[in-house]
Amino acid sequence: MFEWPRHFCNITDRIPAGRNTINRPKWEEGLTISRQEKAPLRIIAHNGAPEWGGGEIALVDLLLGLAGRGHRVTLLCNRRLVAEAAEARGVETRLLRLGGDLAVHDAVRLALLLRRERPDVFVVGTFRKLWLASAAARMARVPKLVVRIGLSSDTPRNFKYRFVLRRWVDHVVFVADVMRKSYAEDLPELADRLTTILKGVPPLGPRFTQEAARRALDLPMGVPLLGSVSRLVSQKRLGRLLEAHVFLHENAHLAIAGDGPLRGALGQQATSLGIRERVHFLGYQQDIAPLLDAVDALVITSNREGMSGAMLEAMARGLPVISTDVSGAREALEPGADGQAPGLVTGFAPPEIASALNSVLYDRKVLDEMGRAAERCYRERFSYERMLDGWEALF
Repeated sequence: MFEWPRHFCNITDRIPAGRNTINRPKWEEGLTISRQEKAPLRIIAHNGAPEWGGGEIALVDLLLGLAGRGHRVTLLCNRRLVAEAAEARGVETRLLRLGGDLAVHDAVRLALLLRRERPDVFVVGTFRKLWLASAAARMARVPKLVVRIGLSSDTPRNFKYRFVLRRWVDHVVFVADVMRKSYAEDLPELADRLTTILKGVPPLGPRFTQEAARRALDLPMGVPLLGSVSRLVSQKRLGRLLEAHVFLHENAHLAIAGDGPLRGALGQQATSLGIRERVHFLGYQQDIAPLLDAVDALVITSNREGMSGAMLEAMARGLPVISTDVSGAREALEPGADGQAPGLVTGFAPPEIASALNSVLYDRKVLDEMGRAAERCYRERFSYERMLDGWEALF
């Protein structure tokens, strides 16, 4: 039988582990998670992203929940920045880089680790790393290989991805059903391996009154206030949101939580549009609960999403959401059986966004009805427990 060379054994740059039983985030304090009557699993996931963003938070939240149900989880990361952020939230992390498609040596290193750790499940969390990650899992004979699709742009656009999905992957999991349907149309032979597990987010913690939340963030009182939570990058198209804000009444304000390379350019754009005094850049917020409690509605103006985590967190707080027609938005914001909708889906042009905002922002009754529908929709479809149940059933 083939044996791996001994000189490959020490293959990871280990970060001092923040074990699953310590360093839990505040939302998890006092939270009791039900356990299914099944043997605990060994689960390893890989994230190849260069920065800490919504997809990385979603994967870590998933692993934390599975750890809370008794499974042993480890996250492998390309970048120390991501690994440290994940560790700070309580997930055991290790550095293991996967480079480009020709970096076969990286796949071998990963295969050696997987062979030693013998996981029951290996989860590929970054679509661009699917080729090397899947090759490694198959070399190591991992029993179950699962790919998590979190962005609408993660599509089987060439032979490489199609080969891997057809030959090596056991399950493809989508956070929104619209993405699963697109895959099923493109690769109908994979239909029985395509699964939608709607994204869920953990509760954020205690609520604030709107007055207390605005005071804590130094935001204006007594005015209509919109909120945005995102990285300040081109994909989020916050410039489009600023352009839409010009069409709102002059007493409307906007609070933006997040940081990124476009911070300076967005500030200059707000100045040139004559709305700088009504736009509040809050920077990165470790806890976004105060912002969600301070604003009257959350606005998403992205070009592409999967199922926006900020949208679901807003819904969990009973906050209406106005979103461009990106993947997942219609599934989350469609009216319920009672006809009440958690928010609105709008077009991408700034006047269209502004029209949707003006239709609800100054009607307290409509905002309250949407808020109640949003919270109800979160409980029934996007709760954290429901998502964890779906993943455990798949495993």
